[in-house]
Amino acid sequence: MLTSLFARLDQYIAEGEVDGIGLAVAHRGQTVAEWYGGYAKPDLPVGKDVLWPLASISKLYTAALILRLVEASVLTLSTPVTAILPQFLDAKGGSPADGREAMTVRHLLTHTAGMIYESPQMAERLAQLVPMTGLLTEAYQAPLMFKPGQAHSYADFHYLLLGEVATVVTGRSFAELVREWVLEPMGLHHTFMPPPPAEYARTAHVKGALAEGTVGAMYNSPHALSLAHPAFGTVATAADLLRFGLHFAPTGPCIHSAATVRAMTMDQTGGQARGWHPAGDSGEGEGLPQPWGYGFYFNTPSTGSVFGDLAPPGCFGHGGASGCNLFIDPVDDIVIAYVSNTHVRIQRDLWRRRIHVVLNMVLAELT
Repeated sequence: MLTSLFARLDQYIAEGEVDGIGLAVAHRGQTVAEWYGGYAKPDLPVGKDVLWPLASISKLYTAALILRLVEASVLTLSTPVTAILPQFLDAKGGSPADGREAMTVRHLLTHTAGMIYESPQMAERLAQLVPMTGLLTEAYQAPLMFKPGQAHSYADFHYLLLGEVATVVTGRSFAELVREWVLEPMGLHHTFMPPPPAEYARTAHVKGALAEGTVGAMYNSPHALSLAHPAFGTVATAADLLRFGLHFAPTGPCIHSAATVRAMTMDQTGGQARGWHPAGDSGEGEGLPQPWGYGFYFNTPSTGSVFGDLAPPGCFGHGGASGCNLFIDPVDDIVIAYVSNTHVRIQRDLWRRRIHVVLNMVLAELT
């Protein structure tokens, strides 16, 4: 099964497009294929035990935590962010001029809160080993691009604040919450946020990461890995990423209620939020509707470039700038976890083509 796809992936590695690739596929709730090739870093051949920095796929784990807190009545999505994080308003001198007093947890989850993507000096912040408290302070002080709910703009800052929201309302650290409310109940024994130092040796190195070559390189350094950043701090094996995805597939296990899964995997912006997110075609998605659930984005004309050519309407998932992708097709009950280790900013078109090939070939064979 999928032998032609595996040969194609081998070719990408042999031609030097990417150093290492892992792939895990499930159909109707059962794993039907796993494949590994190349090197995760110079001294680490790719295999089933390799941990991959998932980059922005981490946002799905944060969203899964937030929705568990909602189920437990610890939090509501309509709660104003400033009611939980008053310093977010205080950082602007108590002035509501930019509309931040109207920002809710729901806005953060759906990227309609209006925050800038991340610190304009993020590479320098990493290289300087700025702790999470410093990153949060900068997020509080950052201006909004638009009033919450008026548009869409994908942002790491949104999920950075979500992590702090969870910490404040529970009195527990974000890392403890993710482990106890998401990873352990899901049976994800090879997923970490953050990974303990003992796991660094089997963690892939991401070529082209932000602040590459410094002691704070994103995804690669002990500092960056220790942040447990809610927007990009998760590492996992390919098989564990697949297991996570199965919790949102029709026949998979689930720790959330059916109502919660439905809410997470349906458009919560009503198709009215126009804007951009980095997984879309370069420039082509600017200003188009960006349907978003609680964590997941969807297969639409403006986001279809990350779902290949054969995916039916209703597919959802999330990508990661480290070269990873999670795809869930609820129509055909297929989940695909693809991991690699070359940052998309240095080969965006090649990464997009590889994702197209993987999704197209899997769907063609399994449907």
